[in-house]
Amino acid sequence: MTETMGTTAAADARRGSVADLEALRRLTHEYSRAVDSSRLEDVVDMFVADAEWDVTDFGMGVVRGTEEIREFFAGLIHNTRHRCHLALNHMIDIDGDAASARVYLHAVVVMADGRRDESVGYYTDDYSRTTQGWKFRRRAAHPLLPPPPPPV
Repeated sequence: MTETMGTTAAADARRGSVADLEALRRLTHEYSRAVDSSRLEDVVDMFVADAEWDVTDFGMGVVRGTEEIREFFAGLIHNTRHRCHLALNHMIDIDGDAASARVYLHAVVVMADGRRDESVGYYTDDYSRTTQGWKFRRRAAHPLLPPPPPPV
């Protein structure tokens, strides 16, 4: 019985507080909303200064640091007319001021030429707690279905 209780306590500690879990879920939802609303500076502000955004599995490589992240998302916004990102099925682990998660994604974009693309996959996220709240340290996107051509 003690082993089971210890395992449960360890699992609870990894999950963190309810406030932290909700803040991390909200960050992923605010990210989707900011991208979909073309709020470039809001997107950039969700990443720590030396963050990494990895979309290699979608054919777009890795960008590092907020300036490269800004350039990437400026290109995405410029090359698409409409975007709709859904983030769901969060599986979050918290370890003090760091956290990681696997978050499913469903994204639909309408390209500048009117073509509609859809992506289904998941993010692997690493987060850092900052004085401004939780931010992305690393975000990588992985397809579960064959991905469309890159929009940037």
